[in-house]
Amino acid sequence: MLLDYCNQNDHKITIKEKSQISFIDTSEILYLQCECYLTTVYLVNKTNMDVAKLLKDFEDELTKFGFLRVNHHTLINIRHINHLKICKQQRVILINDVEIKISRRKFHLLKELLK
Repeated sequence: MLLDYCNQNDHKITIKEKSQISFIDTSEILYLQCECYLTTVYLVNKTNMDVAKLLKDFEDELTKFGFLRVNHHTLINIRHINHLKICKQQRVILINDVEIKISRRKFHLLKELLK
């Protein structure tokens, strides 16, 4: 699997919220987290947006732009990884100091990709 985030600046995704439609650069997205049928998109500027769209749909759209699903509920932008925390439960630390748990299978994949 090859994750390439070089072309993120040229791509926008459409976020349909309750009362507005926003066009967000993929490079501005830190991570996406899903709870039931509601996905929260966390942005670099410390705002977030709630969208009634499955994480799987975002994954299908964003994987080719350097996004990786690191656990059942979270899709991260590998461009914004600060470092990996290797301990009992592996975690990825993003540039905004948010720690996200990584599943065992995805940890080995992510470790290989970041070499």
